[in-house]
Amino acid sequence: MNILIIGKNSYIGNHIDEWLTNYGHEVAQLDVLTEEWKTYDYSPYDAIVHVAGIVHRPDCQDWNLYHDVNTLMPVQIASRFKEQGSKSKGSRKTYVYFSTMGVYHAGKRLGASVVDEHTPILVEGNSMYGKSKAMAEIELAKLQDGAFDVSFVRPPSVYGKGCKGGYITGFKKIAQMLPIIPRAYENACQSFIYIDNLCECVRLIVEKHLSGAFCPQDDEIPNANRLLEVICKGLGKTYRSSRLLGLCLQLVSFIPLVKKAYGGIEYSRKLSDIPGMDYVVVPFEEGMRRTVC
Repeated sequence: MNILIIGKNSYIGNHIDEWLTNYGHEVAQLDVLTEEWKTYDYSPYDAIVHVAGIVHRPDCQDWNLYHDVNTLMPVQIASRFKEQGSKSKGSRKTYVYFSTMGVYHAGKRLGASVVDEHTPILVEGNSMYGKSKAMAEIELAKLQDGAFDVSFVRPPSVYGKGCKGGYITGFKKIAQMLPIIPRAYENACQSFIYIDNLCECVRLIVEKHLSGAFCPQDDEIPNANRLLEVICKGLGKTYRSSRLLGLCLQLVSFIPLVKKAYGGIEYSRKLSDIPGMDYVVVPFEEGMRRTVC
């Protein structure tokens, strides 16, 4: 298959490129930092994987930028892709849009916070990032028909060797610095997905011409204590925890850092499963070991 990745040289895009190439697909990447995407010829491609976007940026409060990049651009690209593809009779096209867990009306808590098939999508009242992604999904879904498949990938926290972002890096520093880890909030679990598992999910969507929303995650949904235990194991360090220190931690639960470190939000297993298919090619512990070692 000929596959185009929208968003050149991103961490996720480059890994998807390598993954699909290893399976024999012809993969190209398009840089959308220029105006080329507006006149680009999408007709040679069987599938487009759109990973480009503006994520949470505390320094940016420009709604128009979020809307232009996360909503209008993907809708325009998908529309052109569909229009150009319709000229090739018998050719089925697949458009994969990378959305976010943040489209759901749910949030991280110091307790159970589970997103399932009954959790609504939040548009108004969401962050600019979540709102722009949710609006894009609504418009893109209108393009779905028998010859044009539209898929939304809503990954939780993505991790892997060299992955930018402070989540796992921060936990790694905690594991390295603290001789004893406070044990608390054990029912607050966080969904993750290792980069190889995410790439395999995309491969299945593209090759099988799947449509709809996909919420992939690893084979394990850890709480903060389990995550730190696995990171310590990956570092070759003995994991020690204390419930007493955990009780002390709960006394300062009003501090935002506590919620950031120990809070969680997870996908239900039913929501993340793809019937008849298994995209988890690397177990959680092994994925974390490859990331932190």
